[in-house]
Amino acid sequence: MKAYFKNLLSGLSGVLDDKILYYHSVLEVCLLRSKPEFEPNSRTERLKQIMQNLQGINPSAEYKQNFKDYLIQYNNLKANKHKRLISWSNLYLKMFYAMQKALPEVDLLTITREQIEMQNLPCKTVKNAIDAGLLPKVNDYQRYNRNI
Repeated sequence: MKAYFKNLLSGLSGVLDDKILYYHSVLEVCLLRSKPEFEPNSRTERLKQIMQNLQGINPSAEYKQNFKDYLIQYNNLKANKHKRLISWSNLYLKMFYAMQKALPEVDLLTITREQIEMQNLPCKTVKNAIDAGLLPKVNDYQRYNRNI
């Protein structure tokens, strides 16, 4: 939920009952959201393990920079005008989940950096991911060719 103020105080943030209020500088809006409540179950445990595994791939600094540069162009696409992403890691996860959907033999619980390089998976470079249709095309995307 977006909170609107007559006179915006960008430093206004805090907790009110079960709500959290904060200013998001990238979106340039004040947001009000409920505190998350997680109940441990098999799906949340699986998600936790997938996130730990994808973090363990530890992509190179050049690969991350390619994602950061691509993110700017991604957010400028007309189709993404109202659903901008904040961080390169959001795109990184989006790409891996799209790859799992396109290639059912890929398991995000067990994928490794060595497997990505040996099988030449589309997530090896941002350019390959775009060519494979995992991410939308942007102008001059061929320059995003740094390996994971």
